[in-house]
Amino acid sequence: MLDLFSGIFILFMQNEYKKTYKTLSVVLFVLWVVVMFVMLLLPNDLLQQNRTSLFKIPHSDKIMHCGLFGVFTFLLQTLLLLNIKLKTKKQYLLTAILSVSFGLFTEFLQALTYQWCGRRFELSDYLSDIIGVVLALLLFILFEKKLKKRLQNEK
Repeated sequence: MLDLFSGIFILFMQNEYKKTYKTLSVVLFVLWVVVMFVMLLLPNDLLQQNRTSLFKIPHSDKIMHCGLFGVFTFLLQTLLLLNIKLKTKKQYLLTAILSVSFGLFTEFLQALTYQWCGRRFELSDYLSDIIGVVLALLLFILFEKKLKKRLQNEK
């Protein structure tokens, strides 16, 4: 699976496609943020009424938080890699700080909109966000190592 992603990413880095993929990375990131806001601020009553089998899994909301923030982090790291030139460690640190801060922001936003959406700040949700961030960064590091190895083999 990582081979497939690294092959696609090599295409992203080629000059004739670079501008298109820079724009695409921004568009995908913004769309994902919109999806996250919708998911994280849906009224609790609406979620309870439309429970699917996914929501019957114990701690499914924590799994959702982890997944939402994992994808957020992966997309943010890709966006930064394509659009901002930073040293690798600084880039990972910036991604981690922005992702964890966004998780905290969304939890406070849920607390502020409690009357409307019936959601509240939960430390366990925030910890799930952080776990998603860490897992995504670890996955991206593996992906980046695979990409570098593949680029070296092509030379």
